[in-house]
Amino acid sequence: MIGNRNLNSDAGPMVLCIDDDPEISETIALRLQQYNVDVLRAFHGMHGLWLAIRCRPDLIITDVRMPQGGGGYIIERLRSHSVTCGLPIIVLTGQRNPQLEASLRRFGVEQYLTKPISFDELAAEVSKFVPLSVNDFSDDYAEFCRRGQRTI
Repeated sequence: MIGNRNLNSDAGPMVLCIDDDPEISETIALRLQQYNVDVLRAFHGMHGLWLAIRCRPDLIITDVRMPQGGGGYIIERLRSHSVTCGLPIIVLTGQRNPQLEASLRRFGVEQYLTKPISFDELAAEVSKFVPLSVNDFSDDYAEFCRRGQRTI
């Protein structure tokens, strides 16, 4: 057992989404469910850091500007902790700032994406770090996903 996860379970990959905007994290969670991905949600930086250490997700998607620990600080802490230092991190932010991107890449961020982004683009980046397999959901849920929000 690691964190809340049993290594012998058939559960899909786990992604931690750290974003203070509940609509963004909810959209990411709903859309990744169609790929058999469990999404943990944290709404501020320190909560995200705690969840990452406690639950050891397969991937972290984080915003930069958040209360109680901005993304830069949280990424630095994740990279310096023995439990989380090797976890892949995707930054998903509204900040188009080359200096910030360069700084975060120096901390080992795997990808720096800016909002708005299409879900297909985000899923393509996520698939570089965790396997995405289409779930067999009901027809109603499949229709929701097809007609759902196209950008995040």
